[in-house]
Amino acid sequence: MLKFEQYQDTNLLECTLDGPLIRKDYDALTAKADEMIEQFGQLRFLEVIERIGKIQPSAIWADFKWGPKHIKSFTHVAVVADQKWIEWMIVPFRKFMSCEVRVFHLDELEDARQWLLAAEPPQD
Repeated sequence: MLKFEQYQDTNLLECTLDGPLIRKDYDALTAKADEMIEQFGQLRFLEVIERIGKIQPSAIWADFKWGPKHIKSFTHVAVVADQKWIEWMIVPFRKFMSCEVRVFHLDELEDARQWLLAAEPPQD
């Protein structure tokens, strides 16, 4: 299950994955992200991964199409997860991002929120 919400009235989009990911949920997330990008220009993104279940191939394909088009739409990304392999995957992924990416453990969720909320917008 994928849940997401705009954090207060900021440009922070918080997303939690706990179980399977279906295309309908992914499409709803990207629609919200697109709406916020239109409103704010760029986003701060908090991804909380509690548990990963089966992921529909169409959701993966949709991410392959949406992600590269929006690579510069993020100023800061925090990934919160306890799975070590996720942390290992983030390290090389950072090289493709034009924003700052940090990894936190689940017990550091509030620290991740505070880091994102305090993050300075990038200087042009």
